[in-house]
Amino acid sequence: MESDLSLIEKIKSENNENSLVELIERHSGIYIYIVDQFSKNHNPLLDKSLILEDKDCVIYESAMKYNPKANVKFSTYLANQARWMCLNHINKKKKIKESSMQDLELDPSSEETPLNEVLKLEGYNMLREMLEKENDERVKKIIDIRYNSDNIKLIPWRVIADELKLSIQGCINIHDRFIAKVQKELNKKKNYV
Repeated sequence: MESDLSLIEKIKSENNENSLVELIERHSGIYIYIVDQFSKNHNPLLDKSLILEDKDCVIYESAMKYNPKANVKFSTYLANQARWMCLNHINKKKKIKESSMQDLELDPSSEETPLNEVLKLEGYNMLREMLEKENDERVKKIIDIRYNSDNIKLIPWRVIADELKLSIQGCINIHDRFIAKVQKELNKKKNYV
């Protein structure tokens, strides 16, 4: 059996397709295992099928970037690449989710129709009403600090965590639970429109 290093050298130097197929067959399990670990908790921000579609491409790119002098086995290098794929995917989705929260758009279409404007205003009003009724003062502080600054950018989570004397993840969890409640109410209202 040919070594991983030999297969990788053939891929790099000769663009050998058979070597790539062999490498994919050997290491697909590692890639799939890492993706499964990230999706095990049913992370709603991870689109497992999309990440799995990129498997062959990621294995190829990993082979092309692999440096045997780094004293790391290819399987370990590939596992790290798979982790980064998952983390980058989740982070991109979080940014999209946060920006949509800021806009409070019910209709993702870019057309600015009167109905869309009314729905945005209703969404904003609903957020404010739910925030006023919220019993957890931490939620009010987190939303206030995160979104009501003079700065155009969102206030970083570490700043909010320092101010509230909570962990960053704790602040994110409190924020996300509240946003999920608001989204649920917005979706109910949207279904009546």
